[in-house]
Amino acid sequence: MALPAWTRLVWLPLVVFILFLAAISFRPLLPIDETRYTSVAWEMYLSQDWLKPLTMNFAPYHHKLPLLFWLINASWAIFGVSRWAATLPVVLSSLACVYLTVALGRVLFPAFHNQGDRAAIIMVASVPFLAYSTLIYFDLTLTVFVLLSLIGTVVYARERDWRSVVLIGVSLGLGILARGPVAFLHILFPILLAPLWASDLRQPIRWYLGILAALGVATVIVLCWLIPVLRQADGKFAYALLWVQTVGRATGKLDAHVQPFYFYLPFLPAALIPWVFLPRFWKGVAVLREGLWEAEGSRFLICWVVPNLLLFSVISEKQPHYLLPLLPAVVLAMVLCLKEVPTRQLAQGLAIMVVAIVAGQAIASATILKRYDLEPVATYMRANRDKDWAFVTNYHAELGFLARLQKPVDDVPPRRLAQWFADHPDGRAIVVSRDSKDVAGYQTVINYPYRGKRVVVLSAQR
Repeated sequence: MALPAWTRLVWLPLVVFILFLAAISFRPLLPIDETRYTSVAWEMYLSQDWLKPLTMNFAPYHHKLPLLFWLINASWAIFGVSRWAATLPVVLSSLACVYLTVALGRVLFPAFHNQGDRAAIIMVASVPFLAYSTLIYFDLTLTVFVLLSLIGTVVYARERDWRSVVLIGVSLGLGILARGPVAFLHILFPILLAPLWASDLRQPIRWYLGILAALGVATVIVLCWLIPVLRQADGKFAYALLWVQTVGRATGKLDAHVQPFYFYLPFLPAALIPWVFLPRFWKGVAVLREGLWEAEGSRFLICWVVPNLLLFSVISEKQPHYLLPLLPAVVLAMVLCLKEVPTRQLAQGLAIMVVAIVAGQAIASATILKRYDLEPVATYMRANRDKDWAFVTNYHAELGFLARLQKPVDDVPPRRLAQWFADHPDGRAIVVSRDSKDVAGYQTVINYPYRGKRVVVLSAQR
């Protein structure tokens, strides 16, 4: 049963808007990632220069690329500096991912034109989408450009249209600016394996020459940002940006988020929730398996998902959200498996999941999320902006945006705290610790639970 025309127009933006309102109403910016990324965007806002090296705590920051920070600053330029305006670009990216997943499905499968609403329902109700659609992360923004690149790839395989080459190149270039060279890895196998999935790949040499032209377009786009940045940066920054953040992450030499080969396996079932609990889903899986390699669209999904999953399992650094660009492929496969499930039942599943995530955040806001809220410290910092501040230790700019800081916070090891107070007698220090001995001998200004520890603001010794 198809949805009524007016419902088809409004339901998706309305549901995403509900998720957006729930996030900004009930959930604080989560340390250390969301607080860090908004602080980097805040320092870009202060500099008013989008083509300078990124900074974190007013020091060079080479870990990320600029596109999301540009989008946040564009939102702030329109709506003013606020948390909700910083979240808006991610939410709009999430919405775009749903529409583009439907568009890719229509390109891949001739009979998909009646499945658009069902695909959108399945995607929005999935656990990965509900978990990450309002988090200030880079992966759903990357997914937008991965989907655009793949749509261009399929169209170019069929029509050899130069506009498809431009679409692939521009999308890939922006994807790299969103998340780095990993954007290319997400479209690499559908390109390399085109002879396997494309039903009529005429003139393969011309095909690959067109892809090389698209890579040239992507390179030009990236260089438009990279050249001005490198001209302002020193050799150490350039080395860290171009080499360490690519090779280091792939090989695990950064020693950040290094996980075993099988790390992603326990997370894969989460992409199937809640639909995995429907008996008709498993019947659809059995039917789909019988002709899995016959349809071009199915072959494309296999050539996209299977090699990428193996590749990202081999890469040393792993996080669950690194696989978000594969979510659209899982959704399209699930559309095929859920053919026999009525649209009404899918909509009921979506309603249950949305109510659960909103209610869960509302309950957590009064309980566990309080332990992740740095706003009390940020409020005190804003009221004492003129003082010198230290963080003990390993500061990740958690408070830069929240407190609207305009100067760096000193990152001080515990053994140097006494000397720091001697040099800054009117200063304040933030200590995150489980042991009260770490703050003995100092005046406590603020003390409250934080991430299983205590966050304490100290003034000088009594």
